[in-house]
Amino acid sequence: MIAAAAALAVGVVVIAVAPDGEVDEAESVTSAETTVSVTHTATAPANTAKGSLVPQIPSATKSPADSDWLTAAPQGVSWQRVDGVPLPFSASDGPTRIEGAVAEGYTRSPQGAALAAIQIAMRMLFSPDFESVVREQTAATSTERDQLISARSGQPIINADAVTAATLQPAAFKVGAYSDQDATVYYAYPAQDGVYRIARMSVTWQDDDWKYTGRMSPDAPELPATADISSFTAF
Repeated sequence: MIAAAAALAVGVVVIAVAPDGEVDEAESVTSAETTVSVTHTATAPANTAKGSLVPQIPSATKSPADSDWLTAAPQGVSWQRVDGVPLPFSASDGPTRIEGAVAEGYTRSPQGAALAAIQIAMRMLFSPDFESVVREQTAATSTERDQLISARSGQPIINADAVTAATLQPAAFKVGAYSDQDATVYYAYPAQDGVYRIARMSVTWQDDDWKYTGRMSPDAPELPATADISSFTAF
């Protein structure tokens, strides 16, 4: 069960720092783990595909027999700005389908989990048509989804131009905990002071795909900012 709808709405770390350290004409929404900048904008048509798929190469997908099963990067990654936020699309582990704000179809692998977690979390947090993401890509009850949508709807809609100027692409990721059913993944975002701030996101396998969840593995505790990401994998 998702611990709290509002926590899930902003339960990821988003590095939103413009070059001067501020985002003009933006409001700040914060939680224990998150700082994001938002403002008002118009909503794009819900059926507009957000992102372009990368042709899949199944032979590039890792298997548990591979020595780098937990540490390999997804192959053929293309970073695309979606509603202003940089998101990864791979040739090896998905996504394989996009309908509106929903990007789905990830491999049941550490690489697929790493892609799914950041895709779902960022779309849920930043997309004006986040409701479809919440309804289709969260591991929650109907009541929890309704609470989450209500909490998220109470926040200003994000201005994609402001988000583009304020958000950074993660430099690397690390699988903190993984099983066939659940995964908790860390993402290293470069900060102005030469260190990396670490975001933590979790997904669970449900209905043949990864779904976002607020349940973090106890084996993957919150990590402090660090200058050493040698144990992480570059995208």
